[in-house]
Amino acid sequence: MAVIPDQATWVRFPRFVGDAAMQLPVLRLLREIDAGPLVVWGPRTTVGLVADTWFCDAALPDEGKPGPFAMARILRRHRAARSIHFPKSLRPALAAWLARVPERIGVDESLAGPFNTHSGPFWDAEGPFLLRYHAVLKRRWPDLPPMPYADFDPRVTFEKPRERYLCLMPGSTWPSKAWPVAHYRALLLKARAEGFAVAVLGSPEEAPTCAAVADGEGIDLCGKTSLKEAAAWMRGAAAVLGNDSGLSHLAAACGAPVLALYGATDPGGSTPWGPKSRGLRKEGIPCAPCFKPECFTPGHPCLADIQPDQVWTDLCSLISG
Repeated sequence: MAVIPDQATWVRFPRFVGDAAMQLPVLRLLREIDAGPLVVWGPRTTVGLVADTWFCDAALPDEGKPGPFAMARILRRHRAARSIHFPKSLRPALAAWLARVPERIGVDESLAGPFNTHSGPFWDAEGPFLLRYHAVLKRRWPDLPPMPYADFDPRVTFEKPRERYLCLMPGSTWPSKAWPVAHYRALLLKARAEGFAVAVLGSPEEAPTCAAVADGEGIDLCGKTSLKEAAAWMRGAAAVLGNDSGLSHLAAACGAPVLALYGATDPGGSTPWGPKSRGLRKEGIPCAPCFKPECFTPGHPCLADIQPDQVWTDLCSLISG
């Protein structure tokens, strides 16, 4: 177990993969400005992303789901100098206040603002999500440099296909954010015909969807990789295609050329933060973005009307660019 340094900057990781991936540029920025030793803590799955990497000096996974008093005891025991907590939750802000951490930096949501020494809005702010975090950090460091790309390298080895390969991630937490499985399958077959291998990634819960997309032509890795291994596959890919999902954000954090498809949500805020990232949406759909988990419009036109040929053209542009 890594030694937890005293007087460190503690960065609270969220439980969702996409939100955790958006903390990776934050960690790189904190390294750039030399914010002292960095401790990342939070749910075991997402904290595992950065364990034993350059992005932190120690990674501390939660035991269960600790309450604010238990979290405060941990911060007090290690004499945390600073807590940065961007999850939209009261718990980490309240814990840092209870522990009398000198600097408490976070967002206003969930009534957390009064417990922070430096705070700002998230949902009421405008622009990409990473720039909203940057605006909050700038309240503590007025001369803060621009938000960097993460360029996350998990340093995990795996057996690559002999051919250049694409990664497809057809899963989504919301059905309204999912490009049709038939479109993913058509795209996979087009990529295979053009000489690419195709790896299909996802969580164990997404196994039926991934199996339908791979179906003998793709490398079905669904539920067979850790997050670090999935990141390694995406970092080495010629291009990555996914929905507005956690793995799309992780792909961008790895520096992969990634195309994310949008229907129910808005690419203006949540386009993956990376040097080769694009968001694609179908214009002219009056009900989009609706921000609803389920689609109530027959045919789900905001995503079903994005045709595989158009996506293939955009992917080829990413690959060649």
